[in-house]
Amino acid sequence: MSGLLGLQAAFQDLLLGRDEGFRAAVQDTRKAGRDVLLGVYREAYALRLIEVLVEDFPGLIGLMGAERFDALARDYVAAHPSRHPSIRWFGRGLADFIAARPMSAARAALVDMARFEWALGEAFDAADAEPVALDAMLSLPGEAWGSLKFSLLPSVRRLDLGWAAPQAWQQREAVEAGSLAIESAAVPVAWIIWRPQLETQFRSMEADEAAAIDAARNGKSFPEICELLAAGGDEEQAALRAAGLLRAWIDQGMIAGLEYEAVS
Repeated sequence: MSGLLGLQAAFQDLLLGRDEGFRAAVQDTRKAGRDVLLGVYREAYALRLIEVLVEDFPGLIGLMGAERFDALARDYVAAHPSRHPSIRWFGRGLADFIAARPMSAARAALVDMARFEWALGEAFDAADAEPVALDAMLSLPGEAWGSLKFSLLPSVRRLDLGWAAPQAWQQREAVEAGSLAIESAAVPVAWIIWRPQLETQFRSMEADEAAAIDAARNGKSFPEICELLAAGGDEEQAALRAAGLLRAWIDQGMIAGLEYEAVS
């Protein structure tokens, strides 16, 4: 081991449990041996990461209780050391980590809660964008609708959840940790999460709206969305439904821009 960089790398390996080479560079003191001293740093590292997870996943704590969540968090810290310069993103893989374990109904509920809470955090931290006003849609020329596309706010997130995680999450502060109730949905429910200004919003969607918003996110035009909604049915009603959805998205601050090909 030589040089500051080598010493730092060895210390990192020690914290992450990859190597004990750094231990030889530490001396015992009169008050404590080196194993005790190094254990303090190991525990401090884990506690700081667990603290981040506690802040990001209060709904999970509500479902699991503090002790079970702490055990889960420590397993996650051991298996997924932080690799991003900001620990804000440390919990990104927690839902997948839970899902990789033997699955049960209770664990599936935890996965949905973790996915929902992480999406909330992503929406909150997404880039700012000013939603378009309703006047922008009302003032579109008639020919614009033939090629109209709309971009969504950077904060928009989409989830399909088999458990009522959003409803349970709203009750997280009203109950003791470990006693939060969560119900299973008869069929997976589509949810959308977005942040029009300073406060994150979320709501459920009907299946046709979810299909339409997914198409919009994938760059489909208004006529293509109308075709999707029609699906062999009434094209006029589908167009009215698509227009109504677009207006609702604008009213709720989900749309960041409207684009169309100008007719010369």
